[in-house]
Amino acid sequence: MEHPYWSQVLSNPLPGRVGKPRIAGLTMVIDTGIPLTWMRDLLQMAAEHIDFWKFAFASASVYPPERVMDKITICQEYGVFAYPGGTSLEIAIAQGVWQAYLERLWAGGVRAVEVSDGTIDVPPRLRREVIRTAHQMGFTVLTEVGKKAPGHHLGVQEQARMVQADLNSGADYVLIEGRACGQNTEIYDREGNVREQEVQALAEVLGPLATRLIWEAPRFAQQVYYIRTFGNRVNLGNVRPRDVVALESLRRGLQSDTLRVALGLPEAPPAPPAGGREHGLGKSGDLGVGGASGWGAAGGLTLWTDGGSHRPGERRPPRRSSS
Repeated sequence: MEHPYWSQVLSNPLPGRVGKPRIAGLTMVIDTGIPLTWMRDLLQMAAEHIDFWKFAFASASVYPPERVMDKITICQEYGVFAYPGGTSLEIAIAQGVWQAYLERLWAGGVRAVEVSDGTIDVPPRLRREVIRTAHQMGFTVLTEVGKKAPGHHLGVQEQARMVQADLNSGADYVLIEGRACGQNTEIYDREGNVREQEVQALAEVLGPLATRLIWEAPRFAQQVYYIRTFGNRVNLGNVRPRDVVALESLRRGLQSDTLRVALGLPEAPPAPPAGGREHGLGKSGDLGVGGASGWGAAGGLTLWTDGGSHRPGERRPPRRSSS
């Protein structure tokens, strides 16, 4: 362009952001029921920044079926994977119809699926069977590790074991449970502060496999923490539609919280108590972040590469059994 817009004069202070299709720096949006017009408007402006669009919990069953199809079609138009939350598949498993459920998802144009046991207990053998079946059908398979019940914690070693088992069974990525509220889960305390020791211990135990995690992080300060700790290619999920542009700005160093790091500026002092920021974590000014030292530690944990075969934009052809 001979005369660029004023916004195009700037380069990203944090380099390394890659375009779609990508295998790292993924963003999954959680949709709890926004209108079609809002969805289309957002994707028209920011589809390049969204990789997955999740219909929260089993909320798609509340919509008229034709409206669900409308949303799936809109996502297809803009190159975004739409899929129902893992609670839907948990219900299908509990009702003994999970195979038919997967078949109808595929027939309906859905190309990603989430396998979880956040509410029910799924035997490991059945979990592996569901993952392998979805993988063989050609789905991009996301699994989720963690329980939704408050105070129910699996521990780092058990989470790591489940992550490894899911990836070995054919999962493309593994979500770490953060819920839509971002509170009182494996990785967040009751106020929504990041359990930093658990998060970094899990990443260290998994090593390179940690690049296949998607951290559910619905809150602004949680997103800041992950980007400062693991770099801007970290995968984040349960992002509210209204926060997509703000998150992309964080990834590029276009917000103060990550611009300071990009420029090598010292950590900003905590804000004094106030009425509370919309995206805050309960304690005003508390980002739950280790500061600049957290970013420095990322050198041992940031393992993103542009290569690999797990690119969500390039799917395997469906493989069907003859039965």
